[in-house]
Amino acid sequence: MQVSVAKNTATNYLVMLIRIFQGLLVTRWLIGYLGDSGYGLWTLLWTFFGYAILVDFGVGIAGQKYTSQELFKRDIRHYNDIISMIFTFHSLMALLIVLGVFVATFFLEKLFNVHDPEQLAYCRKCFLVFSLGTAAIFPLCLFSELMVGLHKIYIKNYIDAVSRLCELTGFLIILKLNGGLYGIVIFVVILMGVERSFTGFCVSRYIPGFRLRFHLFDRKVFHEVFGFSSGTYFVSMARFLHSQTRNPIICKYCGLGAVGIFQISSRLSDLCSQAIGQYNNNVRPVTAQLYHRGRFRMLRDFIVKSMQWNMFMCCLFIIPAIFLRDEAIVALFKKDVTPLIHSLSLVSLIGTGVCLAVTQIPSSVLLMCEKHHLLAWTSMVEAVVVITLNILLLRGGTSIVCIEIIAISSALFMFAAVRFPVMLKLIHGNPLHDLWNIYVPSLLASVPAVIVLLLCKKVLLGHVHDFLLCAVCGTAYAVVYLLTAWRFLIGRTKKELWKRRVMIRVRKYLK
Repeated sequence: MQVSVAKNTATNYLVMLIRIFQGLLVTRWLIGYLGDSGYGLWTLLWTFFGYAILVDFGVGIAGQKYTSQELFKRDIRHYNDIISMIFTFHSLMALLIVLGVFVATFFLEKLFNVHDPEQLAYCRKCFLVFSLGTAAIFPLCLFSELMVGLHKIYIKNYIDAVSRLCELTGFLIILKLNGGLYGIVIFVVILMGVERSFTGFCVSRYIPGFRLRFHLFDRKVFHEVFGFSSGTYFVSMARFLHSQTRNPIICKYCGLGAVGIFQISSRLSDLCSQAIGQYNNNVRPVTAQLYHRGRFRMLRDFIVKSMQWNMFMCCLFIIPAIFLRDEAIVALFKKDVTPLIHSLSLVSLIGTGVCLAVTQIPSSVLLMCEKHHLLAWTSMVEAVVVITLNILLLRGGTSIVCIEIIAISSALFMFAAVRFPVMLKLIHGNPLHDLWNIYVPSLLASVPAVIVLLLCKKVLLGHVHDFLLCAVCGTAYAVVYLLTAWRFLIGRTKKELWKRRVMIRVRKYLK
């Protein structure tokens, strides 16, 4: 299992680097060729794609869970029945998505807040192609969940890496040929279909006897699948309501330009999230496997170490990004930093840190340890409160910074009041001891690094290019932080173990 987790995490970081490189170029290209409104429209299209979560009903994660528990090794026929039912259900829901797209076309003027007839017609054309295309490939998204359940995330990453490079090349060619957003939409839909089809082919190779067919609802299988996925669905829907509705709400009360500004301000936190969260894909399948086998002590160690790792990585990336955010936005996106972007990027970075270091892993653990109904109702309460406050405040003319502040406050409250205590009870943890070990050492190790970063910034500010300033200050922070962490965070036993492993590999390589 350790080899699989390490390989999955390593390839996650490989894909992360490719995505960062691609994201930086694509964002600059789209803003440069299409402007803030065009980039805002592109963002809204992906937001509407998130509406597919509403018709998933959590059955995709159910497929991941049964695969993680290795049901296909014990009863391949029953496993095929479960996955076939999930695939059939997704196919039926794809038809429902098509119906929703047809209804939405009558309200696009209000959804996009666009009144010019020519611009509205262009938005409608892009919306129809993107929405109908994603509906067609919606059932194929199941294969990615199965690959995660197989602990073969690294295979999925190889496919994703090739797809991202092809996407980057296609974007450049289409924009250079003045294909516009419409050409990009067509290309992206076709590429997603090819990517998911090939993932399905790989799944069939790793599961002997895997057969997929349109399977009508069997009562026993239906209760087994939807008993778990009913709670999972409400968790997914709550997350959708919590995050995916932000852009439409901003567009409704502030316009497309504000959507673009909101996305630009959050791009730095998105990059940090990619750099930090690559390990987290392992949490669900490993948790499901250990809990199913009854290895609770190993599960507790795995959860604590996972949260320690997330906190360590948050201090490595989030803290320097907070102090260098203005210069980083100018260097990466060639966008002038207004007071709104300055404040919004700060709150967005803090929110990302709270999500990754505090709330994400406990939510995944509760989901896979038969506490999905508890997670469901708490997530729904949180989402309803957040959306209600967002609408009321933006309608009253409050800055869009309030969206991130509300999200952070609600996440921290729900974590402290419900989720963390339940998780500790589940794994028999010690609250004060675990909280100290997870959060305090990494924060203390970051203090000397912050001092070095501020000194470097004070010396270089105004004398070098923003990109060079970020590179030098960020590198200085990382070096000091890693040295401090190696000295104070890692015990002597682990240091000796890692040294032995490195020497073994060096000797093996030399031979």
